[in-house]
Amino acid sequence: MQVTKKVIIEKSAEQVWHLIAHQFDKAHLWMGPIPNSTALGEGQSKAGAPMEGRICDLSDNPNGAKVKEIITHFSEQDKSLTFDVLPVNNPAIVPIKQNNVHMQVKSIGKQKSEVTWVASPQLKWFAFPFYPLLRLIFPVAFGKLLQGLKQYAESTTLSVNHANA
Repeated sequence: MQVTKKVIIEKSAEQVWHLIAHQFDKAHLWMGPIPNSTALGEGQSKAGAPMEGRICDLSDNPNGAKVKEIITHFSEQDKSLTFDVLPVNNPAIVPIKQNNVHMQVKSIGKQKSEVTWVASPQLKWFAFPFYPLLRLIFPVAFGKLLQGLKQYAESTTLSVNHANA
């Protein structure tokens, strides 16, 4: 399964890229369902990113469900990154084994950019009978994440200074 969502943001591609990539660990600022996120392996990752990835809490419980997101591809030139989303302490009933997400930012004007989100969730065996329903749910959920990014980016003063990442 692959789900592609796009959003137009009234900020420069450089500003949006800085938020998505150089502040990768700060997903909680714009991802509504994430109360907290922290960096994994700060400094240059093998992929050339400013960190290896992040841990996102899925609840306020410090021992609760989380996802570990590892950056596997990072390109300043293309303003694109790819990361694997791996569940940690998630209930067995959660239908996703793991997810692979590719994000790219493109300039479509001086203060306008387009963010593309391509998710490739891998389902657990018991989830396949629910495939038609999941095909409806995932685009809505990923779309809400991008709307959160748009809302945060457009209502916040964004930096492009990599030294402040």
